[in-house]
Amino acid sequence: MTPERTSALKSVLERGVGAGVEVQTDTSGARSGLTAFFADLGANNGPVVSIFPTGLRRHRVTLGFGRFARQCIDQMQDAPAERMTVARALLRRAAAAGSTCTIAPRQDLETWVVTSADFGVEIIVPDVREPAAEEEIARTADAVMVPLMATLAELIGYEDAETEAVEFGIEGRVTMGVVTRRERSPRNRLLCLSIHGHRCAVCDLEPENLYGEAGSIIEVHHLEPVSNLESPRPYDPATDLVPLCPNCHRAVHTRRPVPWNVEELKELRQHAGA
Repeated sequence: MTPERTSALKSVLERGVGAGVEVQTDTSGARSGLTAFFADLGANNGPVVSIFPTGLRRHRVTLGFGRFARQCIDQMQDAPAERMTVARALLRRAAAAGSTCTIAPRQDLETWVVTSADFGVEIIVPDVREPAAEEEIARTADAVMVPLMATLAELIGYEDAETEAVEFGIEGRVTMGVVTRRERSPRNRLLCLSIHGHRCAVCDLEPENLYGEAGSIIEVHHLEPVSNLESPRPYDPATDLVPLCPNCHRAVHTRRPVPWNVEELKELRQHAGA
């Protein structure tokens, strides 16, 4: 794997997960691949996610733990229930992009739990035209590796500098500046996109497919408007938030004080196009 592929994968993962990530070439298998891990933990003290070409047109993505990850695993076991709920939603998102998902030792998507270093995940991604191509690696990384690493970050309790002082998933905190505004949680945005992807829930547009590097413009819509909150409350990124393109997000909020919901806006689009 070339330095360009390593750098491209690092960029995709850091943008999607919201944490510092390191990527290294992995030659442990029959074919070389790439291995990613959280920069602050290193490859030995925490989870490791790898991507390898396999077969003619497939990627194999695996999750395992470093040799000295016991402390990290203990921390995951102490994760609160709400973080576990989000983590399972993230892993379901990763599994949905593959043809098979195996969780060891003998666990399923709905009830899995990290109990020891024996825990592992393997996801096979089919129909990859050129498994070693940079764009194909980036596509699998966005669909599988990002939500997989976000699953682990959620259980570890990682918060980057921007969200360090923000309580779990809290939206709507009032702050005073030049104007009064309600804070949005950067963490919730990352988790929403990791769970639901970057495709608009109304029109199915995926801006990056249309605009390339200029397309990182997908927005996150709160199904219950933050502006209507009487007091801050937790938002579940799996059920309370959806990705919308800028056009649809603007259209949703043309009705006030209660915005159009996603299904109503879909019906409006259908009638307008009839």
